[in-house]
Amino acid sequence: MKSKFKLRTLLIPFLIVMFTFISIFILIKSLPIKIEELRWIDIYMALLVVFTWIWLVFGEFRTKVIEVSLNNTEIEKKNYLGLKQKYKYKDFDGYQTSILTSKGQSFEYLYLIKNNQKIVKISEYYHKNYYDLKNEISIDLKNLGEINSVILMN
Repeated sequence: MKSKFKLRTLLIPFLIVMFTFISIFILIKSLPIKIEELRWIDIYMALLVVFTWIWLVFGEFRTKVIEVSLNNTEIEKKNYLGLKQKYKYKDFDGYQTSILTSKGQSFEYLYLIKNNQKIVKISEYYHKNYYDLKNEISIDLKNLGEINSVILMN
């Protein structure tokens, strides 16, 4: 069984790539930039965009936007850059689930646990066939319980 992405999962990286190309185009068009014409808000917004881009590409997408393939004895994890890792079911201690809230909705996440570390993350938010994947995984791996999510509210 192979994971299938929801439309929003494919749309977000596409929009980030388009945003990156548009930003580079605008930057090239405005070169050379005179230092005395820069405003603090320009510098602040540029840094905010760069840090957000780095966080999304190297943080969120690296761990959550992954393709998972399941077969009888192993799980293959492939990230958005195409890097693959294979694991045997017997290598995992089990799986844990967690409910996370995003955009006013709650989504379930499933974590494959090995030596108390989350190795593979599968999400109802990103994967169209999340519950099929969860059912397949629950046949071969032990449910280690639910991770309580703490939401801080002011």
